[in-house]
Amino acid sequence: MKIKNFLLVASLGLSMNIYAQSLHLNELKFDTIHVNSEQTIFTLPFDIADQNSANRYFSDANYNYQKGNLTYAAKLMKKAIKKQPDRYEYHFLQAYILMDLGDSKNSVKHAEKAVSLRPNDWKMLYGLALTKYAAKDFLGANIEYSRAIELEPSQFLLYEGRAYVKVQLNDLIGALSDFDFAVMTKPTYVKSYQGRGLVNYKLGKYQNAIADYTSVLLREPENTSALYYRGMSQKMVGDIINSCKDLEKAYKLGYQEAYKELKNSCNK
Repeated sequence: MKIKNFLLVASLGLSMNIYAQSLHLNELKFDTIHVNSEQTIFTLPFDIADQNSANRYFSDANYNYQKGNLTYAAKLMKKAIKKQPDRYEYHFLQAYILMDLGDSKNSVKHAEKAVSLRPNDWKMLYGLALTKYAAKDFLGANIEYSRAIELEPSQFLLYEGRAYVKVQLNDLIGALSDFDFAVMTKPTYVKSYQGRGLVNYKLGKYQNAIADYTSVLLREPENTSALYYRGMSQKMVGDIINSCKDLEKAYKLGYQEAYKELKNSCNK
């Protein structure tokens, strides 16, 4: 690789701590080089000697974003955008940084700008949907997910994301349908099973919830939320022995909500 291709980011991705929604920046590939199954490196050409180029600010912002230096990353992106205000990827990254900082208003603003610059790119609409979800604009997020699905109807991330939005809108049947598609399209993706498990639990489909949470626990045996809700589902179908086993394990792993059920149902 030439020195003028600066390595931007390894494994670009974060998780939002807002409800169950997830960011999947590692799925949203621009020009990429696949290093291995764990790592994707994003590249942009620029003159490495130019410390003040817009791309250099962008690259440094990416690096600091991954290191958790969010305030500094946002300042660097502000400089990059000032120099080149019509780069969609600059606004896209700034939207994610600001979202993680809790600045929902400006996060949405930059995501909307990225969409205006790339209106037919489902990845930009996905980013806008995420920022609106973070801002608790669930109706708006639902619209953006649906627009993105029109452009890319086979992308499981869009259905998974819209499913979580529909949960917030109390459209559980719609959420179940979207989770079904996400699971069918990407059967190895744990979060879709976990989301569908919760919807099945809320709908009283306890056997289906048990199956979904079992799929999660086969891959993540110490997933405390899955243990708790599988235990609760088992309780609802009368399987008290296995229910208590799951609830006890969830509690021992730190899931405090399991204590009440252990005390009331399992005499712990």
